[in-house]
Amino acid sequence: MLVVVLLVAVLVVLGIAGLVIWLRRAASCARIIDAPASEPSLVFTGDIMCRYVVTSGSFARLEFHDWGVRIRAIAATRWLVPTWEARYSELALTELVTSRSRVAVWLRLRGEAGGCGFLSARSSQDVLTELAKHGVQVSRAAAEFRRVAELYPPR
Repeated sequence: MLVVVLLVAVLVVLGIAGLVIWLRRAASCARIIDAPASEPSLVFTGDIMCRYVVTSGSFARLEFHDWGVRIRAIAATRWLVPTWEARYSELALTELVTSRSRVAVWLRLRGEAGGCGFLSARSSQDVLTELAKHGVQVSRAAAEFRRVAELYPPR
């Protein structure tokens, strides 16, 4: 009986530690700007991909606003998925990136390393088209990556 109690206690501690690590990593991917409150003009569902967080299961949405874009969680996963925002003028380049099983639109910022990816196999081309309409430079040539870290320049 003591072994079962200890095993459950260890599993609870490991579960809490894993959750804390996930939340800290997700928070490190967040980018919040002083954007005006507005309703999105267009929304795509998918997932987020950043240095430490990659989701799977349509946990995020990419919103197009008159000021820029916002990747954020759906209501059920707000505490798991970071919010990432950028004005159209801040976006240096958006490009299609692929791995063996994933297709993402990678959003790069002017003068900053890295960026953020929006995973959506069905609507990636539509996302690029919409970004181009807002004057963002778009590359439709798919760049291949093995690990997300490859999308970030060395520090």
